[in-house]
Amino acid sequence: TKKRVYSEGMMEIKELQEKAEEIINQIDEKTGAKHDAETTTMHLCEETGEICRAIINLKFKKESTNIENLKQEIADVILLTSKLANIHNIDVEKAVKEKIEKLKQRHDL
Repeated sequence: TKKRVYSEGMMEIKELQEKAEEIINQIDEKTGAKHDAETTTMHLCEETGEICRAIINLKFKKESTNIENLKQEIADVILLTSKLANIHNIDVEKAVKEKIEKLKQRHDL
């Protein structure tokens, strides 16, 4: 078995899901918003579009976007995906492991 090596501050996927839930709920409380399934999905689509814009800007070397911006947009998508998974009681780690196995089978890997 491979030994996992984590750098300082790394977290497990379950902890990430919990922290995503916590911060989004705190923001909702403060702003009066409510990230239910529909709102979270719309917000996720918006943030995914921002990743696309960041990639296009990087490709065409527009000065308004850099890797830091892309990193922040990816983080937004991960947090919102975690929130959406929580809404539907999905264990992201288990779901990803299952998906990896399906991909391996589908592509004979």
